[in-house]
Amino acid sequence: MPLQIDLPPGFSGMPVGSDDRMNRSHAWTVADNLAAGAGKSVEEFGSYLMTLVPTMQANGIRVFGKFAVGPRKGDVATLTLGVAHWPDPAPGSRDALAVAMAEEYRSRHKRAVVQPVRLPIGPAVVAISGGEFHLPERDVRTQIKAEYQIPLPDGRSVVILSVVAESEDAWPAVAEATAKVAWSLRSGEAAR
Repeated sequence: MPLQIDLPPGFSGMPVGSDDRMNRSHAWTVADNLAAGAGKSVEEFGSYLMTLVPTMQANGIRVFGKFAVGPRKGDVATLTLGVAHWPDPAPGSRDALAVAMAEEYRSRHKRAVVQPVRLPIGPAVVAISGGEFHLPERDVRTQIKAEYQIPLPDGRSVVILSVVAESEDAWPAVAEATAKVAWSLRSGEAAR
């Protein structure tokens, strides 16, 4: 099922598809725009992005990138949109499936705020969570995440939209930006 979304203002990233020529073209366009800011050459940055493509493909990732978010200059969020497939069609209604998915999410993420919602494309689950990650050298990173899980009408697929930022102050902006993308999700066939 072809899908379309509206990405946040200032989004810089790349779609990931099955055509390696197109993936390479997208990676080099992103590298051309961002390499200097990352202190890398276009070739080095583009090669780095291309090494990520097989992993992204294997995990169903269709779009990956970053955008500015939050009240402070320099706050950046990472957006990942993927599509997962079930081996068999989901039994029952998509509404019931969204409720079951919300319960499953709650059981795995005890501190997340989780609820079923209705988007224009249909029922979904929205979750907001935060936490601290302790890295070597006593480096502690705060992370806020907004995630939507959206069962698609085909009964075999679910879109997973995740936006993550490393700023507690950015959480309202992260939630709002993620909601806008989720609400924009539509079948590519309807736009034709």
